[in-house]
Amino acid sequence: MSNHPFVPLRHRAVRLLWGAAVISDIGTWVQLIVVGSLVAAGTGSAVQTGLVALATFMPQGIASPLGGLLADRYDRRKVFAVALVAQATVTTALAVTLGLGVRTPWVLTLLILVGSAAGATGAPSYAAMQPDLVPADELMQMVSLGVYSWNSGRVIGPVLGSAMVLAVGPAWTIGFNAFSFVVMAAAVSLVRRPFRPHGAAGTVRERLLGGVHAMRSTPGCWHALVMLALFNTTIVPFMGLIPIYVQGTFDGGTGMVGIVASAQGIGAIIGGILVTMLAARYGRSTIVGWLAITVSAALASYAVSPNLAWVVAVAMVLGGGWSSMFIALSAVIQRDAPPASRGRVMSLMQATLGVSYGSGLLFIGILGDSFNMRVAFGAGAAIGLVGFWVFTLRARHWRQAIDGMEVPTRQAELASC
Repeated sequence: MSNHPFVPLRHRAVRLLWGAAVISDIGTWVQLIVVGSLVAAGTGSAVQTGLVALATFMPQGIASPLGGLLADRYDRRKVFAVALVAQATVTTALAVTLGLGVRTPWVLTLLILVGSAAGATGAPSYAAMQPDLVPADELMQMVSLGVYSWNSGRVIGPVLGSAMVLAVGPAWTIGFNAFSFVVMAAAVSLVRRPFRPHGAAGTVRERLLGGVHAMRSTPGCWHALVMLALFNTTIVPFMGLIPIYVQGTFDGGTGMVGIVASAQGIGAIIGGILVTMLAARYGRSTIVGWLAITVSAALASYAVSPNLAWVVAVAMVLGGGWSSMFIALSAVIQRDAPPASRGRVMSLMQATLGVSYGSGLLFIGILGDSFNMRVAFGAGAAIGLVGFWVFTLRARHWRQAIDGMEVPTRQAELASC
């Protein structure tokens, strides 16, 4: 396996899609920071602030399975393009709503929810396209490019969003995000090749169950999914709660929220580059084990941060640790997913991520409102580490599954964890 982190960019289609994705992801983070800061400043509630991030990611739990069915029945490129156009339309409506002076949290959250549902419907098609864009030995780097794109948006978006709000106001700032989806749709249309799957027969219920069976009966997919869900519930919610933590604990403004979010994004890019280089030398299971300890310890340190400089530094470590874990584990799922059901398997991964992240946001947010955010983040760190320890005791062959080695027959059938 080549360990050069940017080797997939030698392919024209990858350059087109990745370049547009960077613009789109910047727009998404502009929206997250701007709307999240408006709600945090207006309500002072961790739960309501978390709901903005929840509305961005939770639709994966509902819309992704539908997107998986579409990805395994129709041309994946066309499904993805239609979803992007729908996102652009709904985000334009959000910009108009802000332009009319509406700041009601539930109205903003509902519009974000609908737009994110459109995006979640198209996401499995894009994920299922990726193994067809690059050779097998470049798949991990292909996944990493998505992390670089998303976190470039996380770095640039908050700073750009803060500047745009001051210059043109929140409505035109969100309008930039709507335009970014149009750019992404145009790039998809320029990839002039079909991505048609071998259509699955049967009813919707049978096809959904077929995707679940493919995920459940493939040890690498199942074990990676469980670990992603665990840390997405306990560790990752700190991202969506950056505004309320910075403003409520340290009295920081929107600019400081952007700095912390950007630091987390910089760390994620660095972590992504490192993990693709280290994966060629060390087993993925070894890397994942060390990362589990790293992200749990980092969140505990984040919880007891004495000042904003500490918050920024630890946010960078958290970003690097989580992005490395996500790249390693999601590449395992793409590696092992059966080609005919890849769209449904990827949709199940995305649905699980959406539900687990949303549940974690609510859980950590409720703890934060009931006690304080330091207690909430400390609890998340402890639960994440203990959960991983219990998982390694129950799933005796998880290392073989993650490393792509043959798993004993009983484990392959049950994939028990």
